Amino acid sequence: MNRPDLVCPAGTPAALRDAVVAGADSVYCGLQNATNARDFPGLNFSSSELERGVGFAHDHGSKVLLAVNTFPPAGKFDVWKEAIDLGVKIGVDAFIVADMGVAEYAAQTHPRARLHLSVQAAAANPDSIRYYCQEFGIKRVVLPRILTVQEVRELAAGVPCEIETFIFG
Repeated sequence: MNRPDLVCPAGTPAALRDAVVAGADSVYCGLQNATNARDFPGLNFSSSELERGVGFAHDHGSKVLLAVNTFPPAGKFDVWKEAIDLGVKIGVDAFIVADMGVAEYAAQTHPRARLHLSVQAAAANPDSIRYYCQEFGIKRVVLPRILTVQEVRELAAGVPCEIETFIFG
């Protein structure tokens, strides 16, 4: 893609715009709240920024994955439900989830939503990954960083979903 001339709506987050313009086929992001593991000042999106960003990405052939990959404390689950509901409403392409309750809410309330299992869930064996796939319809699992190349190879052969892994130096 690499199209620096693309017109971007005002208020679209620069990092998302820059990734799309550079040719990213997908970007992942989070909201400005505790629902994502990278909740740092200036890093995440407001609801309206996310909506504009999703529109911009989709207009230019990129997907947006929303990280809802933290664990709700007792009595505070509504914020996570709202994040899932918002993402469905504005058309994010997938949710990255870690908590079983969040996964269940998304799967039950929005059965057509695409769910990815976050590295935060630490699913490191075929049995646990298959469980998430069967119970919540997980389509992709992000593997824990501690796995060796051989372990990733063995896991990939024994699970019914896509796998993603972080690679370090």
